[in-house]
Amino acid sequence: MDWSKVLMETFSSSYSIILKITLIVVPLLILIECLKDIGWLEKIASHSQGVTRFFGLPGESAIGLIVGFFTGIVFGSGVIMQIQEEAKMTKTQINTLFLFIGICHGVIEETVVFTSMGANGLILFTSRFTAALIFTFLYIWVQKIRGSKGSAPLLP
Repeated sequence: MDWSKVLMETFSSSYSIILKITLIVVPLLILIECLKDIGWLEKIASHSQGVTRFFGLPGESAIGLIVGFFTGIVFGSGVIMQIQEEAKMTKTQINTLFLFIGICHGVIEETVVFTSMGANGLILFTSRFTAALIFTFLYIWVQKIRGSKGSAPLLP
């Protein structure tokens, strides 16, 4: 086995993936900054507070939920990290957000892909969304029982 070829292929693939992620995440972050500058981020946050409050999250986290829901964990994470710094989210809120996105990420894209291969799209979407809701609410419930003020890590 030629290790130099293996290493070159590894670095080449890694560079390609990092470049693709950068080409998507950076424009998303620029878009968020533009939305913030023109005042739309506050409007989105205020309109989505009903949904985000349901999860115990600030309204600003709606952008992270939307991006993660439609695109996936990697892109959603980049957006969530930016929002987390600005909204001063607690550890519990961040864990809540990532738990939901971890289970229910890229749902539209993945449902379309698996439906094209013969899977039932309604069952796929409904089961992932329901599982995300159940586990997120279980986490919130456990945190309330523990009396978390946002400083407790996910695991004891």
